[in-house]
Amino acid sequence: MRFLPSLCIVLIAATAAAQTSPPDTLDIYGGPGTLEGKFQTATGDADPQGWVGVDDTAAPPGIEYWSISTIGAANLDPGVPDNHAWWCGQEIPACTPEDSAWGYGNNWNYALGTARTVDPTRQASITLTGIVNVDLEPGYDFFLVEAVTASGPVTLLTLDALTSAYALNETFTWPPGNFVGDAGDELQIQLRVTSDGGWSDEDCSYPSTGAVQADNLQLAVSQPGLPTDPGSVETCEPGDPVTWAPIATMNGVGNFAQLWTGLDDMDPDQDNHSPQWAFINDGIIVPELDPSLCWDKCYGPDSLSVYYGDGSLRSAILSPPIALPDDWSGNLQLAFDGYHDAADCYPVHLTWAMHATDDPAGEEGWVETWDDFIYYGGGPAYLRWEFPIDQDMVPPDTRYVRIKLRAYHIQVWCWGPQDSPAPYLDNVRLQLVPTRISGVPAFAPFTASASPNPFNPAVVVRWTLPRDGDLTVRIHDARGRLVRQLHSGPAREGSGQVTWRGRDDAGHQVATGIYFCRLESATGSRTLKLTLLK
Repeated sequence: MRFLPSLCIVLIAATAAAQTSPPDTLDIYGGPGTLEGKFQTATGDADPQGWVGVDDTAAPPGIEYWSISTIGAANLDPGVPDNHAWWCGQEIPACTPEDSAWGYGNNWNYALGTARTVDPTRQASITLTGIVNVDLEPGYDFFLVEAVTASGPVTLLTLDALTSAYALNETFTWPPGNFVGDAGDELQIQLRVTSDGGWSDEDCSYPSTGAVQADNLQLAVSQPGLPTDPGSVETCEPGDPVTWAPIATMNGVGNFAQLWTGLDDMDPDQDNHSPQWAFINDGIIVPELDPSLCWDKCYGPDSLSVYYGDGSLRSAILSPPIALPDDWSGNLQLAFDGYHDAADCYPVHLTWAMHATDDPAGEEGWVETWDDFIYYGGGPAYLRWEFPIDQDMVPPDTRYVRIKLRAYHIQVWCWGPQDSPAPYLDNVRLQLVPTRISGVPAFAPFTASASPNPFNPAVVVRWTLPRDGDLTVRIHDARGRLVRQLHSGPAREGSGQVTWRGRDDAGHQVATGIYFCRLESATGSRTLKLTLLK
């Protein structure tokens, strides 16, 4: 049996939901009787309805997070009192008494670069030496050494996790005609820091004193028939020459968000040919990249897939400003549809965020008030996600909100490339649920947390439930495979907890790395990202 077109599905489902919802629940955006959030016109044509694509890997213009500092640099040149080094970080309030007042944030893509003029008719080789400290969330946030060529950056080194006093010794050769710069006669090297949408000092999940410290950088350049230029050592000490500089604006990986009509899926009985947002790299929407042709999941348009180049995709769709009722009071509830089919080697995950402003015109003053992580592994499947948003999490006097739905890759090393054109996004709905109806709370938030995190040897997963009901708590690895079921069965209203000691269902100790704790109940679901260190 084939599915009905998605518009019909949503109208039927939404009508059924409305019949069981409290009568005072208000559709603010989307829902039955409107095409809002369905991304199509009355005749079924694609309509973005004011939503736009966003590349969250691109750095905002004019913002520089590389600077010369003494923070965390003492071990890079111990013989120098108050040693200075290039530092990628910013002042971030301490989360605990043990935490420093510095760190790095989410969705960073900031670079430090240097350039050298060469003879463009000859090949040129470089050797970069120096010493660096790196303190980044393992497996998700990265320090990259890149050579910039006419065809794009080439990664020479990737580091993550906690790495102290690492000795750089990286080499690269440009052929003639592959240089950059206005005259095509420059070789460029950059040190770049990237971070994903969560788990940093910014959200108190990964304390550090900054992402990277780099010192004593030296770039030697040689070309056949010309003397080698050894370059100077950049000590970063006051009065010494400085040849490296922050790159204030990074172009990012690319904005791949676009509306597609007629997207296929793995199950021919579940076809949904109405317009859906997807992040497929067709070689057109981001012209500087070749199309991402499928390897094994080839049901995408023209056998295309999401961008799987280096695991750094963070592409999103952002709604137009959505007006809240005057003197509104209550909780919000966000819901949207998604088709997922996560590949083993290049799994794509989702986050959603809400922005708010008290500007009566809805034009400025936006702040991010809520950011939640949706993890899914395996597939394929169509799902509908629903998320309650407690009024206490929305700034007072908020007049408008915006919704952001973001897809990003997590690169996992394994044999053979795998890919997928998913995820697809559709049918967005935002509701206002009064805080109290007939003296009974409409809903209380379902919350979850884990500590310590990162952990070794054990982590305690805690939750609060708004009412009695069944609860499952499962641990998955970064590819979505079930590692351990911690709880499955009844759970009481209020607080509860369970401990995971880093073992699978067979009792074997699991490897160091990133895991996901998925909590599911009748009142919603939550996903916690856990880091096991050894």
